[in-house]
Amino acid sequence: MSVSLVVVSILWKALATAAVIVAAGRLAQRVGPVLTSVLITLPVNAGPGFFFIALEQEAPFIHAGALTAFAVTGAVLLFCTAWVHAARFGGFLVSLAAGLAAWTAWALATEALPATLPFAFAAAGAGAVLAWLLRRRGIGRPTSAAAPAGWSFVMVRGAVAGLAVASVATASPWLGPVWSGFLLAFPTTLIASAWMLYGHYGREFTAATLNAAQPSLVVYASFCLALHFLAGPLPALTAVIVAFIGAAVFAASLALVLSRRRRA
Repeated sequence: MSVSLVVVSILWKALATAAVIVAAGRLAQRVGPVLTSVLITLPVNAGPGFFFIALEQEAPFIHAGALTAFAVTGAVLLFCTAWVHAARFGGFLVSLAAGLAAWTAWALATEALPATLPFAFAAAGAGAVLAWLLRRRGIGRPTSAAAPAGWSFVMVRGAVAGLAVASVATASPWLGPVWSGFLLAFPTTLIASAWMLYGHYGREFTAATLNAAQPSLVVYASFCLALHFLAGPLPALTAVIVAFIGAAVFAASLALVLSRRRRA
């Protein structure tokens, strides 16, 4: 990969991630934690990451990497579960440590399994069931801030998170398909969004958003699974674009359903 392509890759992925975090920060007070959770579960980490990998690698690489990213969905769900429970006892760093511990433990167990579709479903499904059984219930409706977060507040956090995502995704082609998918499944966007939400809207709003993000993670899982099946029948780059558009349409439909339910 040329230096210019590396720079473009980092800038694009940084801007894409930052845009979602900035939007989440500005809209959170207006739409509430449920719809915010749909926004922050868009695959803005895996999507741009696989897009730029597809510029250098063939479809089999994307096919294998997407399968790993799908399998780690269970770890992301447990990250949210641990964060929400830890929020009852401590602040941001306590919740972050608990979430990362849960993600790391389940993700490493997942990585040790054979990289096949049945085992990927088993890892993602078992993580989903465990997250549902342990999910914090009765969290209640949080009290949001009187005004949305300021532009400078969310843009600084969005830029930091975007650069982190861009750096990981840009290094992925040298890591191989399995570890590329593994790192792209790291909850970077969720962490950055939680950092931003916590700073302005508080601990309970952030916990409620990550609690609501668990069902919304079906958007991320659908992207990874669709990409796994599309890469091969379609060229790598085309598969990434089609899978991402499908995930965006799915997210918009889910947001519409949740919005109507919220009004009702």
